[in-house]
Amino acid sequence: MVQYYYTDGKERFGPYSIEELKDQPITPQTLVWKEGLPDWMPANTLSDLNILFPEGPEMETSFSGQPHAQPLAVAPKNWLIESVLVTIFCCLPIGIVGIILALLVDTLWKEGHKEAAERLSMEAGRWVKYGIICGVIALILYMLLISSGILSGISGGVPV
Repeated sequence: MVQYYYTDGKERFGPYSIEELKDQPITPQTLVWKEGLPDWMPANTLSDLNILFPEGPEMETSFSGQPHAQPLAVAPKNWLIESVLVTIFCCLPIGIVGIILALLVDTLWKEGHKEAAERLSMEAGRWVKYGIICGVIALILYMLLISSGILSGISGGVPV
């Protein structure tokens, strides 16, 4: 018997059979998992769960009049790990800005400011990339200074 799990974004629930899932607060966009799936999937993408949604997946009409599926409520990437690594290995000030933005992404998302959280996620990613670029430039300059010092030492250096 196939066992299903679902999540509300904070907690995981299960295992449940399909019959038991009928009594759970499952929507077409609820993320579910069963053995054999590589990752959590929206319930309406699993054909064996179609019996839970007899009227079909919830659809919304766009401005153009064409139906489209509602977006999933998945938190945007916060870039926290990358920001910490940039702070340690590349550029301290830029990494700190990235850490602050990463923490704000999670805070805004939990408070329900989804659009602001997505914008800050993109901004945090941008700062991480700036930090990596600065780190690479600093490494190249350091290598150039080392090699010029070695070359001046080989060529006899400054006459006394």
